Amino acid sequence: MLNVFDSYSRESQDLLHSMKESGFDHPTVVLEPNGFLPDGVESPFIYFLGQAKGEKRGRYFNEVPVPDFWEVSGDNSSGKVTYYGQEKARIVYHAASYKRIVERLEWLDDKGQVVMIEHYDQYGRKIAVTTCGDQGQYLVTTYFEGDTERLTENHQTGDLILTLDHQPMRIFKNRLDYFVFYLEYRGFDLDGLVYNTLATSFSISLQLGNKGIKGRDVLVWQEPLHDSLPGNMQLILKSPEIRTKKILIPQNATYHRALQLTSQDQHSYFGPLGYLYDFKVKDDIRKDAFVLTNSDQIEALTYLVENLPNVTFRVAALTEMSASLLSMVRYPNVVLYQNISQERIKELLKVSSIYLDINHYAEVQGIVRKAFEHQQVILAFSHTLHDRHFLAQANIFDQGKEADMVARIQEIYQSVDNYREAVAQQIAQSSSVEPAVFKARLQEGIGGHSE
Repeated sequence: MLNVFDSYSRESQDLLHSMKESGFDHPTVVLEPNGFLPDGVESPFIYFLGQAKGEKRGRYFNEVPVPDFWEVSGDNSSGKVTYYGQEKARIVYHAASYKRIVERLEWLDDKGQVVMIEHYDQYGRKIAVTTCGDQGQYLVTTYFEGDTERLTENHQTGDLILTLDHQPMRIFKNRLDYFVFYLEYRGFDLDGLVYNTLATSFSISLQLGNKGIKGRDVLVWQEPLHDSLPGNMQLILKSPEIRTKKILIPQNATYHRALQLTSQDQHSYFGPLGYLYDFKVKDDIRKDAFVLTNSDQIEALTYLVENLPNVTFRVAALTEMSASLLSMVRYPNVVLYQNISQERIKELLKVSSIYLDINHYAEVQGIVRKAFEHQQVILAFSHTLHDRHFLAQANIFDQGKEADMVARIQEIYQSVDNYREAVAQQIAQSSSVEPAVFKARLQEGIGGHSE
């Protein structure tokens, strides 16, 4: 059996974590070019670049090679290369590392347009170079093993060229052909794929079937369903001859929606799955509320602080705070953390019992998920929430209903039982299951394949 994921998304990581925690440890392939994959997960774009040596420390932002007298600078969100005040390159960090580790170095022309991109991996190696057109579009990406060109992708024609030592040059007309070659070259067991999108990984399943490679594949559907099933999902239901025989759905609400959208005779294609989460034990319940933000636009913060004087509000930012946010120190129940470190974030996740998802703009570092796994009760306004999966409906409030949020927080803090009940409601709606349940459901879906 083999996992094939289009990308190493949050959804893919959740599925992989649940598999491993329930005893499934088969190989995983991530199709996107990604130099930061964990052990046991590989990319077709990285595999032929040789085995990296050394520590997985990445390349820190000020270690990028630049000409003499050029300046490299950066903060917690990004970096740049300048020469006499002119920006020459943008440094893009690997988001999940939170340590100013370089993922891409985007070189600019005099007009500020990206003309070339250098790609780095978790070992600090420069693994690829992309040339860009006059509108910033990708033209060609070349992947290197040291100084040796191994793989070249023409983004305009779709062609790929693979060059291996002592072997003829191989040319592929598109990524799909290359991916199928790679899977066969690696010698993976292809009698059962687990995939989680109806994009490229589904195309691989179809292509293997077209080549006469028999197998029983499983689609794990991790997206919402609305008024109708996606076209490729309907194709699965109408094509018993293809390899995909089962559609497992982790989210309970989505699973029931799938049954509503299909006829009775199609229901056997679907099955529930659930997730396993890495919950942390919270022994001490303190009246501390945590907010992590990258802006000073925090909905109803002043109102909450003034109306909950017995709750300590711990507001943190990865960067310097604005004057308006800094002025909140006038309240005795507010603690501010500028330029907060990752270690301090971990501390606040441990000690705080409520997380307020009330900052506007982007979520910071997947903090809602982290608060959920630390068994904090998460509350949000409907226009500020970033990840509905981890909030109980009772803890989501309409804009202007800050008084209701205050009342809910007071209710949660009335007793330990109230707090634990609020956490239990959160977990129940998240489709959390026990390892034995997940294992049995997946085992049934894959038709009895061994781990």
